[in-house]
Amino acid sequence: MNVFFPLSLILGLLSLQACTNHTTKQQQDRPDTKNVSDSLTISTVEDTTSSIYPKADPSKGQIFLVRSYRIWEKEDPTAVLNKDWYDIYEENGQYYLAKADYVIKDGFDDCAQVPSKSVESRRNSLLFLKFSGLKPGLIEHVKINQSEIWPKESVQYTFKNQKVNLKALGDIKSTEVQTDENGHEKVFHEVANYRLNYSATNGNKEKTLFQVDQYDHVFMKTLFVGDIDRDGALDFIFSNPRNYEEEALLLLLSNHGNPLIFDAEEQFDC
Repeated sequence: MNVFFPLSLILGLLSLQACTNHTTKQQQDRPDTKNVSDSLTISTVEDTTSSIYPKADPSKGQIFLVRSYRIWEKEDPTAVLNKDWYDIYEENGQYYLAKADYVIKDGFDDCAQVPSKSVESRRNSLLFLKFSGLKPGLIEHVKINQSEIWPKESVQYTFKNQKVNLKALGDIKSTEVQTDENGHEKVFHEVANYRLNYSATNGNKEKTLFQVDQYDHVFMKTLFVGDIDRDGALDFIFSNPRNYEEEALLLLLSNHGNPLIFDAEEQFDC
């Protein structure tokens, strides 16, 4: 009996080790559930962001910021301007389209220590633009319901039996109360992972107009809503700088149901 007991114990231990090794091998062969889940999540995000409107080819048109430009290595951004450019401007609460009327003045940028050229419009201009088929005159426009569209907010516009919905997505990182130049207090958010989606009742599916990973002490604003190309549908102009040392504008042109996106930006960091 003394011999039998140790022998039984040894056989039992060997059997237990075999089961343990088999279980370990099954665990090693099994796929990592967390990794598979993460992979599916990433795929879903990519599928969603693939619906963003692409920027239009410059051959289809351009927009131009009416401002001062730094001249780097003799590259002159103002050289593109000529008699083909139009000006969208405001006068007494109305908006008009006319051939651009401006002067260009030479200067020097003290911050960057390089020459500069300033484009100064003779009107209250929003931007200059160059597209085929533009017609001068009064532009139909609608009142801007809400200039800043924060994450989880939606703004709707109605124009000639067309309804356009702008829906914002993103993360609010922090919130503070700021005072503007008129002494009025307003709530401001620091926003990341921002997307502005666009949909209209003319059959277009919801798509992303633009996305920004992080706004640095600035945020987007709606500057104009109206019919620039006179196709009976709304066009939009947005201010969309990523940081406080940048000016950036984005134009959504409805283009007879085939929307085009144009943008222009200029840094003035010091």
